[in-house]
Amino acid sequence: MGRPELPVDFSVQSRGKLATGLRELRTVAGLTYEELAAKTGVSPATLKRAASGRTVPSWETITAIVAVCGDLAGVDGMVVHLWQLARIVERDRLSQLRRPGSPELVTTRGALSEALEYFYERAGALPLRRLRALAGGAHLLPVSSAARIVNREALPASRQQCAAFLTACGVGPRLVERWAEAFDRIMASRDIVAQRLSDAEAMLALTLGGRSRRTAERYWAERRPARGKLPPSRYVQGGDMQALFELPDDEDLRAA
Repeated sequence: MGRPELPVDFSVQSRGKLATGLRELRTVAGLTYEELAAKTGVSPATLKRAASGRTVPSWETITAIVAVCGDLAGVDGMVVHLWQLARIVERDRLSQLRRPGSPELVTTRGALSEALEYFYERAGALPLRRLRALAGGAHLLPVSSAARIVNREALPASRQQCAAFLTACGVGPRLVERWAEAFDRIMASRDIVAQRLSDAEAMLALTLGGRSRRTAERYWAERRPARGKLPPSRYVQGGDMQALFELPDDEDLRAA
């Protein structure tokens, strides 16, 4: 007969609750640590440490235990939830992020990026490979794309990828759809701005005598800083740039 387990460490409540859940799951399954180790491929020492309350076990350890013990009395679902809560406390990142408001009020890329990070942290900051699997596979959410999203280096590449990411983070279908619409709106706004700048720059280059875009940009940035901002495309579509800019004379053009 083995030595009795040490009491669960509740110095961090979320870890203590997770450890208690893991012990309950093993007890219901009727397995010793040695038997559980043989079935999971995880060492007895690692399993005991996971159920000690002194640390947050890895996602791989949690899923191995759950997979072996099975859906007994619904305890496994509770254990996954407790792991997420313990991870949130351990990482201490979620409290530093603003909780997203209504998706309909999100209008900037930065706000959308922060919302996506919030949902990721709320899910316990799952391993990226697990996130990929929950999203539906690499064709929907490659690990490299997931990494850029969670690190706020980039937004999803498409509406479908945005929805897949949110689904993997445990966001419900209705809310996923609303955030996907916010993504569409923000991307459309970005495209409109880019097109307006492109139109204005092209017209400016033509007005300056067909010179290159680089020449036009340098002229207006260096020679005429007060007039350096390009106008919205609705002002330049008619081609009347002289109404907006004081056109340079020949000497200025030669200097540019």
